[in-house]
Amino acid sequence: MRLQIVSSSRKIRNYYETKKNLNTLIEPIISINEFLDRICVVADGCRASFYESLTLMQEACKKTKSLEQKLGISSEFFAFLKNYDYLFSFFKELALEKKSIQELKNNDYYAAYNEHLEILEELLNNYFSLLKKANLYDDLSLVKAYELDLNFLNDYDGFVYDLDGFLSKFEEELLIQISKHKEVILKFSTSIFNINYFRNLSFLSGINLNENKHYELNLNTKEILSKSDFKTELSNIKLKGFEFRSLQVAFVKDEISNFIRLGIKPENIVVITPDEDFCELLRLYDFDNMLNFASGISIKESLFYQKLRALYLSANFDGFRYNTSKNYFDEDINFDYHNTFLHYLELDFIEFNEKFKNKCDFAYFENLLQKLLENENNELKSIVTKELHFIKNLLKNEILSLKELVELFCLQLKNSKLSSVGGGKVTVMGLLESRGLSFDGVIIVDFNDDIIPKRSINELFLNNEIRKKAGLISYERRENLQRFYYESLIKRAKKVSICYVNSEDKLKSRFLNELNFNFLEDNEFSNEAYLSALKPNYKANVLNLKPLDAPVLKHNIFEKPLSFSRLDLFLNQKRAYYYKYILNLNEPRKLIGLDNPKDLGIFVHKILELYYKNNKNIFDKNLFFKLFNEQNKNLDKLTTKLLELQFIHFAELENKRFAEGYRIKALEIEQNKNFKLDESKSVKLTGKIDRVDEIDGQNIIIDYKSGKIAENSYQLAFYQALYDENADCYFYNLKECKLEKGRKTKSLKELQELFMELYEQDEITFETKDNKYCPYKLIYEKNLK
Repeated sequence: MRLQIVSSSRKIRNYYETKKNLNTLIEPIISINEFLDRICVVADGCRASFYESLTLMQEACKKTKSLEQKLGISSEFFAFLKNYDYLFSFFKELALEKKSIQELKNNDYYAAYNEHLEILEELLNNYFSLLKKANLYDDLSLVKAYELDLNFLNDYDGFVYDLDGFLSKFEEELLIQISKHKEVILKFSTSIFNINYFRNLSFLSGINLNENKHYELNLNTKEILSKSDFKTELSNIKLKGFEFRSLQVAFVKDEISNFIRLGIKPENIVVITPDEDFCELLRLYDFDNMLNFASGISIKESLFYQKLRALYLSANFDGFRYNTSKNYFDEDINFDYHNTFLHYLELDFIEFNEKFKNKCDFAYFENLLQKLLENENNELKSIVTKELHFIKNLLKNEILSLKELVELFCLQLKNSKLSSVGGGKVTVMGLLESRGLSFDGVIIVDFNDDIIPKRSINELFLNNEIRKKAGLISYERRENLQRFYYESLIKRAKKVSICYVNSEDKLKSRFLNELNFNFLEDNEFSNEAYLSALKPNYKANVLNLKPLDAPVLKHNIFEKPLSFSRLDLFLNQKRAYYYKYILNLNEPRKLIGLDNPKDLGIFVHKILELYYKNNKNIFDKNLFFKLFNEQNKNLDKLTTKLLELQFIHFAELENKRFAEGYRIKALEIEQNKNFKLDESKSVKLTGKIDRVDEIDGQNIIIDYKSGKIAENSYQLAFYQALYDENADCYFYNLKECKLEKGRKTKSLKELQELFMELYEQDEITFETKDNKYCPYKLIYEKNLK
């Protein structure tokens, strides 16, 4: 019996699917990676686990001189964990291509790189020494130390190697060695993109190969066992450009429907996503559950991950202050982003925040994740448990802070996937997953030049000219492999549709000009039509979005005691006044913090009141800033620094006034008073005055202003009417540290005349000329954009 060797687990599933109704014994099948693990053995040593390889590579980095200084590769534990894949990827490519760094150094193109290459060579030698000392081997050392497992070879009569791409030098050598013991059949397809590669393979030299053919070839005898055409019967391929990326989702859904109407079964349709991020858009709009995602669902979309992320982001934000209230959503406060998520997800933040930047006992971290995993499925629990075990082994000699543990854990989870359960019949997969597979209907999205061809991290150390000269995989060869995958997928299909983003910063991929197919731009439907198709399939109520007319009604503003804030709103924002004081609607709460000018003003008023309660008639900067720092909970560093500079100047002005004889008489005075308009009329006023100073028996009313002072304001006159009609009144401009009246500020007499007009007016039109900042305008404008 022969063993079938294929490129992917997906192809194995398809193989068994096609054989399931047969009553005959079928040949066994495994993936290439599994085959390499089984056929190659090292006599002395055990295979290193992933964490053993990492720790040994980190130790090798510590022993390598100038690594960080010259190449910027740190051996510090956490920095190393973020960048180790670049090193392993580069060294693995050299190993698989049977190239040494010494060979690269001898190349003329490498003169400028010699110093860097010598450092990398020292690092690799240090790593191999550590592996040998630990009696271990891995993929990097295997190629030099392996032997064929003859027991495994003798279990089979021969091997059928289904090649969907290119062979590394190591794989070439391995197949030649196996062919000395057993029959090896190589299956491959040729194209303009790979024909030269096959012609240059040592074991295929002398064999006449043609383009666009399927071959089965006996490596032992160099005999072609079968040869068939590898051509397409496609006449045209639909091509569509979109202004916005998300519109491609509507294109995908429409093309699936078109394919099914043409008689293609949904299970024979595939959607190829060159950029895996596009799967999130597809899932979002898959209202009819027609798609299944071969790669699974990112673990980042789980509630578990979002809880951990909410804890991390909140603790890592310098300006954040946790609201400990259990009734957070019922309080009349401004919501902020971090508190909202923490309270919504019912997370215990206090202990987490205390431990965040300190060295953390791993048991606490483990228990934290177990709590977050409650009510999650077993698959997710299994993935997390596996990663915890890995990290625990990795940290045998390291103690990290809780912050670093969370970052390391998330780093390990970045590519983890959960099974896509309960999906539809149309498959969504990446290009590599589709290797060697056949579908009747193919839809490819994101066919843009910044995505196709896909770049490799192996390009970090070596440029293209160096690669070609050294005999490594060049960029052209890597791109040709991708071209071949797209070409093969398209050739095997009956219908193909491709879409891309067409905008100022996005171009369709040059691959479209290099693939030998007839592409037809589709202009049947506009971008707007596809946008309409994205809407959920339900009949919505028709909304009346005509803006409301301004209310007109009788209203007595003096029916209740009048505050200045209510008067000011009535004069400048009548619409807002109507909804707040007549309809009694609360303003919407916003996700904002103390960067809001209103909240900043409240803080400044509070801090001055607290200081002057215990320190009247002197301004001690040291005492004030001590209190300031104690009370400062939410201000960011920049705002804090600006306020500190303001209060240094404020202190100078205050102490100068106190030296001149001014004394603080009262702070935050709540006052109610009947204010006479004439002999028969009076109105009730109410309010709170920030501060009253006194000098020589004269009252000076002061209102603190941390923001802009309004023109034509009645505020100072209002406070005179409320407290002392003979008092002098000033705004205290805290930004410029000066007392001022403001521009065109109204007098007490003008206030009295205004009250008479309001007292006598009948119907009022509650209209506002400038409603830019009106919190209620969504109600009456009905602007739902």
